[in-house]
Amino acid sequence: MKPYEKYKESRIPWVDELPVAWEEFRLRYLGALDAGGVDKKINEGESLYKSVHYMDVYRGSLRNIFDSPNYLIVSATPQKRDKCILRKGDVLFTTSSETPNDIGHSCVIGEDLNDTLFGYHLLRLRVTDKIDFQFRKYLFGANYLRTWFSYRAVGMTRYGISNIDFADARIMIPPIDEQKKISNYLDQKVSQIDDLIQNKQELIDLLKEQRISVICSAVTKGIDSTAEMKDSGNEWLGYIPSHWRVVPAKALFAQSKETRHETDVQLTASQKYGIISQEDYMERQNYKIVLADKGLENWKHVEPNDFIISLRSFQGGLEISYIPGCITWHYIVLKPKAGVEPEYFKWLFKSPRYIQALQRTANFIRDGQDLRFSNFVQVPLPLIPMDEQKDIAEYLNKETARIDSIIADITEQIEKLKEYRQSVISEVVTGKVAVE
Repeated sequence: MKPYEKYKESRIPWVDELPVAWEEFRLRYLGALDAGGVDKKINEGESLYKSVHYMDVYRGSLRNIFDSPNYLIVSATPQKRDKCILRKGDVLFTTSSETPNDIGHSCVIGEDLNDTLFGYHLLRLRVTDKIDFQFRKYLFGANYLRTWFSYRAVGMTRYGISNIDFADARIMIPPIDEQKKISNYLDQKVSQIDDLIQNKQELIDLLKEQRISVICSAVTKGIDSTAEMKDSGNEWLGYIPSHWRVVPAKALFAQSKETRHETDVQLTASQKYGIISQEDYMERQNYKIVLADKGLENWKHVEPNDFIISLRSFQGGLEISYIPGCITWHYIVLKPKAGVEPEYFKWLFKSPRYIQALQRTANFIRDGQDLRFSNFVQVPLPLIPMDEQKDIAEYLNKETARIDSIIADITEQIEKLKEYRQSVISEVVTGKVAVE
């Protein structure tokens, strides 16, 4: 591919020039804009409809989206239905986000949807015949257009763009026959890139499964493949090395009720970051730093290598602490006894089989149910020679780091492919190169 023979000056921000045969329009002149989407409520006396909402568009950005049984069910009056109904070829945009850069994600309705409406925080553009159907997903996802949307966004914790600013955005349109050429070329090119991305994502999924398998095998079977095995007599452990024992959890861990020390920093437990200071957690989450100043006398002291039973431990939130401090009384502090190598149990407590065993100790009366010490002690634990615990922990630290490094490399490759995908689209839809 090569540049067009002749260009003309552009009035579009961030675009210096465009091919001579191309035209410029504001979005308001390319069809009817409507931001009055339907909310998520179901009101008595109204008919039920499927609804395409914000995340459907966000996840389907730069793509055609089709009918789905997973769309949200909402209710609407006949008047609202007629106003919000979606037709093949309609373009949907996101009009708000937590960051300005995420405003203006777009997708195209790829088929006539039966009684399907568009939701809040979306803008519908019912496009004129000036724009080829297949070309729409590329045209309205152009980088320069997204840049305009982010530039005009306003907000503090959540950003949005006014309908006027949206409608004022300038866009470049090739002749209709050229639109078809461009869309045919991009369909093929983007499909090739997407296939590569999908293959790499599938490889990541396999590596994650391998990681889980390595952990589960090592913590319940050990790392000596020649070891003689025996039935543990416990469902979650299954067969274990014959020299291992199975003991009650309270034989290896005690519940600590030691209260806060005067010099303790405030800690928080999260599955994402582990046990870290409350101040560090708030900084990572971009929250305003606010520390507790009342009720601290009831907080619990934590030592390095203590384990914290967090509020979400039924989903795998039993965390090891590497730092001293104090944590709110809502949490349970587990103190290892003699014969416990914390690094081994760090892996054991994160293994899916152990988490499943914990889950079977509760009735899940409510979502996010707390795990108590009474649940913890119901799951028996393996008693392993200390040196073997250390060997298993060292093996898992190295092996998971190796797998994580591969996953990180592939993830970086995926991001580069996505960037390449966007650059290919941008070069063509901005007229920098001509499609043969």
